[in-house]
Amino acid sequence: LLGFSWIVTIKDALGLQPIRLDKDELKEKVKQSWLHRKYGKYTEAIQVLEIALEEAEERKEPLPITRKLFCRVYDELANTYYEMGNHEEAIKYFQIVVNRLITLHGKRDSDPEFIGVSLKLADIFAKKGQLDDAETGFSHCVRKQMQALCLANPFEAVDNHMKNYSVAQGALVEDRHVVDRVGQAYTDPIALFGMALERYAHFLVTYRDETRLREAEEYMDEVMKISYQIYGTSSYHTINLLNNFGAALILRNRFELAVKYLAIGIERILYVNECASMIPGYYCNYAEALFHVGRKVEFYNKINRFNVIFGRENLTLSRSSFYSCFSKALHGARIFL
Repeated sequence: LLGFSWIVTIKDALGLQPIRLDKDELKEKVKQSWLHRKYGKYTEAIQVLEIALEEAEERKEPLPITRKLFCRVYDELANTYYEMGNHEEAIKYFQIVVNRLITLHGKRDSDPEFIGVSLKLADIFAKKGQLDDAETGFSHCVRKQMQALCLANPFEAVDNHMKNYSVAQGALVEDRHVVDRVGQAYTDPIALFGMALERYAHFLVTYRDETRLREAEEYMDEVMKISYQIYGTSSYHTINLLNNFGAALILRNRFELAVKYLAIGIERILYVNECASMIPGYYCNYAEALFHVGRKVEFYNKINRFNVIFGRENLTLSRSSFYSCFSKALHGARIFL
């Protein structure tokens, strides 16, 4: 579907007839709405989904596949409103999705579909100030994924999961990564557990006090172990996790911990092509964290390092993005670059 997005853009730009994404008209509309949402065209996405909802209702749900499509339409509506920040509408449609998952599709609160919706509902509750409800949701997701992975505690996920898929085949034939041999059966449960832990860690950093910071750190350390196992130590996913958590820590003035996580990827990011646009912001975050913990020498070294890298490549836009971001971040510190 991602590949189609570029083809659709080309055809629209040239005035050609738009490509069909699916033979089934209802599936076609769901995929169209996904593309609209991907590019932030939320109004268009909702318009398409409302038409799709009418078409789904006309089919009267006689077949299981139609019921699944119906649920998919509601799920897309919920996610569109969620990304728009329209919390009330998002909650309404997420509740419809949950009810249909349970009553029509026989899903339980431990199934991946249920966990995915629960994480988003917990995030909405947090943003609405219902912090206890939000924490109940996050802890529920972590607990259910622990049960799915047969864990006694959340900090043994990688070791336990690897044991279940470890097969001694000899050095010459053993897969370098288990995921190459097993695929989604290996990655999906532990990846969802990592997502639940990450969301919970962000919640604790953003909405709870210093007494919960150590807990958030432990969760994030396990998230990084999971990411290394599935995606590798130098991947877009891993670097993005580090940058997002580092930024969240900086926003809450947890600078020491921000330095810990941002330092992990400060050199790796330079060798991941997909992270090129992320480099100015990443260096800005790391330099700001260094400044606030009093590591002034390293602070200036990182600024010089950035100048060397982007001066050599003559990437004026990246340099200007860095200084714009950095001057805003350190405006209160009376630093003039």
